[in-house]
Amino acid sequence: MSNELSIFEAMGGTYRTVDGILYPNISECSDNTLSVTITDVGKYGLIWISYMKENHIDRYRHHIRMEQLHRKAQEVNEQVYEMLDSIMNRYLASHKPKDTNSTMEMWKLREQAKQLAEEVIYGEIVYQYH
Repeated sequence: MSNELSIFEAMGGTYRTVDGILYPNISECSDNTLSVTITDVGKYGLIWISYMKENHIDRYRHHIRMEQLHRKAQEVNEQVYEMLDSIMNRYLASHKPKDTNSTMEMWKLREQAKQLAEEVIYGEIVYQYH
């Protein structure tokens, strides 16, 4: 193996090892002085962070200063998945498939349930001022 540095390492980046795989330590900087690591907050947590950064920059900076952004994003992600499961289960309970052995029919029903649930979730949780 070569001892040459990758471009990421040459720029001062570092890696962490998880199960023998190297992952870059990536952080998002809003100013030169404020930075927060955005790992393990989930899909909807990252979407919420982007929404806050674009639409409520003062609140976004407040969360960073108080070191709450990561925790809030995790809370948003957890709330979303709880609501997602609830809405999808209600939808699937009220829309029974004609042929339960049909993989495509079951997949279509699940996708419809997920799309319906995501519409509700984005409006009620993700795109909200927290």
